[in-house]
Amino acid sequence: MRQARQDMLTYAPNISWLFPDLPFREKLSEVARLGFTAVEFGFPSHADLAALEEAIAEYGLQIVLFNQDVPVWDRANRGYLVDPARQGEFRRTLEEALQIASRLSVMKIMLPVGVELEELPRQAQQDCMLENLQYAAPLAAEAGVLLTIEALNPSDNPGYFLTTSEEGFEIVKAVNHPNIRFQFDTYHIQRVEADLEQRFQQNSGWIGHVQFADYPGRHEPGTGQIDFRSLISTVVDSGYEGHIGLEYNPQAEGARCLDWIPSM
Repeated sequence: MRQARQDMLTYAPNISWLFPDLPFREKLSEVARLGFTAVEFGFPSHADLAALEEAIAEYGLQIVLFNQDVPVWDRANRGYLVDPARQGEFRRTLEEALQIASRLSVMKIMLPVGVELEELPRQAQQDCMLENLQYAAPLAAEAGVLLTIEALNPSDNPGYFLTTSEEGFEIVKAVNHPNIRFQFDTYHIQRVEADLEQRFQQNSGWIGHVQFADYPGRHEPGTGQIDFRSLISTVVDSGYEGHIGLEYNPQAEGARCLDWIPSM
């Protein structure tokens, strides 16, 4: 089993990002061959759900997280939470996501926030997000699923509403429900705010999922400026016991993009 700091943290390769040269089904068998016990993936419409179901049965893989579906990810479509006109779409795709989570025994679903709308005050959009999260929280609790929101850097995702962890933590604290938490992606936060360890320490109780990617480049840890050895110690010391998603553009080919893990 590939783990960090002995048994304390377990890595979950994101198969929507890693092994780009392999078909989806073969990515799952490769992850299992390498000794990983958990994976995450991106949007359901871009995944092979039948292959995931088979991998659970054949390899015992745990599906940790996927994203609420946004089939076409572009400047006008980056999620549903902040747009009052898309509340019906949000509820429909949330229901679909919870059904997929039940089918695949998924632990967490990331809810893309959506784009900032010029015609609406920012506060009105944030209020809409809070209303949607408050609607979703009891449904997630009933399903036994954790829901997360994530800050994305505006350079890669122009127009995205939520660009800082600071605001993200404010939102999950305002919802104040155990099934709503913040998703801590090292690449996005380092690019916009930096101070990863301090931000993690100060808000660890509100973090529901962690994803690793280095900055700059969004490649595997060890290729950029983030001190992951120190960050891992911070994560472990905080008491976080969840999985670490590996969501990055691999610089090395094949399994070599995971060679940094034993060195930790």
